[in-house]
Amino acid sequence: MTPDESVIKQQVHQPRPTTLPRAIAGFGGAQFVPVKGLSSGMVARLGFAIATDIQPEILILDEVLSVGDESFRHKCQRRIDQFWDSHVTILVVSHSMDFIQSSCDQAIWISKGNLKLAGDSKEVVKSYLESVT
Repeated sequence: MTPDESVIKQQVHQPRPTTLPRAIAGFGGAQFVPVKGLSSGMVARLGFAIATDIQPEILILDEVLSVGDESFRHKCQRRIDQFWDSHVTILVVSHSMDFIQSSCDQAIWISKGNLKLAGDSKEVVKSYLESVT
């Protein structure tokens, strides 16, 4: 192994110190509890925190804002806004019509595995709400 390869190997295998996952997840003293000892909400918080600790090209979020308290939701929203500001593509799966209308430019409505409508998020949400009321 050349000296350059050795340095690269050390850098790749070095854990990157970060406080972001703990700050977003809001674990407090529970940060050393094994995952199997966490509630489903805390597991979801941890998953979001870990998934968003990197700068992905595409981020897929499935009902992340349906878990946790308002403080956690606001932390999530701020983190999502940072990704949008840096032009990351985010695929959001959500039943929150308010979130979809306020945060997404485009939306798709899928029902029973079939595409019902795709387009402007406000129009898609309007059509969806009209169909269920």
